[in-house]
Amino acid sequence: MMAKAHITVGMAAAFTAARPETIPEALPVITGAALGCLICDLDCDTKAEMKNSNHWRIVMLIAALAALIEDHLIGGDMWATFPVHGSYLCFAGLAGFMLTCIFASISSHRGFSHSLLALALETTCIWLVFPTAALPFAVAFATHVILDLTNKKPVRLLYPSGKGFSLGWFYADRLADKVFASAGVIWMVLLFAASI
Repeated sequence: MMAKAHITVGMAAAFTAARPETIPEALPVITGAALGCLICDLDCDTKAEMKNSNHWRIVMLIAALAALIEDHLIGGDMWATFPVHGSYLCFAGLAGFMLTCIFASISSHRGFSHSLLALALETTCIWLVFPTAALPFAVAFATHVILDLTNKKPVRLLYPSGKGFSLGWFYADRLADKVFASAGVIWMVLLFAASI
């Protein structure tokens, strides 16, 4: 799937899992999901994939940073829990996250970055820095992998094993992508309508 489908479905799934009731509770969800929904595609290897992914990755990074800044301004949960693990573990989380991102960016597409290993490592790193953003990150990451499993190109879910998995149902940039992106938007609208 393409970036819009990953964003809408990832955000909707993260909001469903976290069930925030207030804006301060929603900010860690936005931060975690914005990072998790596209982090898998650091390994894009074609110009078309990179163009699509880079544009939306910047948008999601801005959303994550805006939510972090807003959380800081209102004295929200993310910054309140930031020192929970101590500065050394927070630094380890940041360093680990950067290292996994670097490794993902030089790996083959749908390899390490789409694996259960990457999910576990990167979620742990997020948890060490901002614990309240870890669940939304993991959910958005997982939805990305699940959507990609429906594509024709295999996903190396059990990396470093060379075996890839694919349901082979859809091509990444065709009708199914638009359907999933629209479904994610509808899902979000229904979630917000139900919370009013």
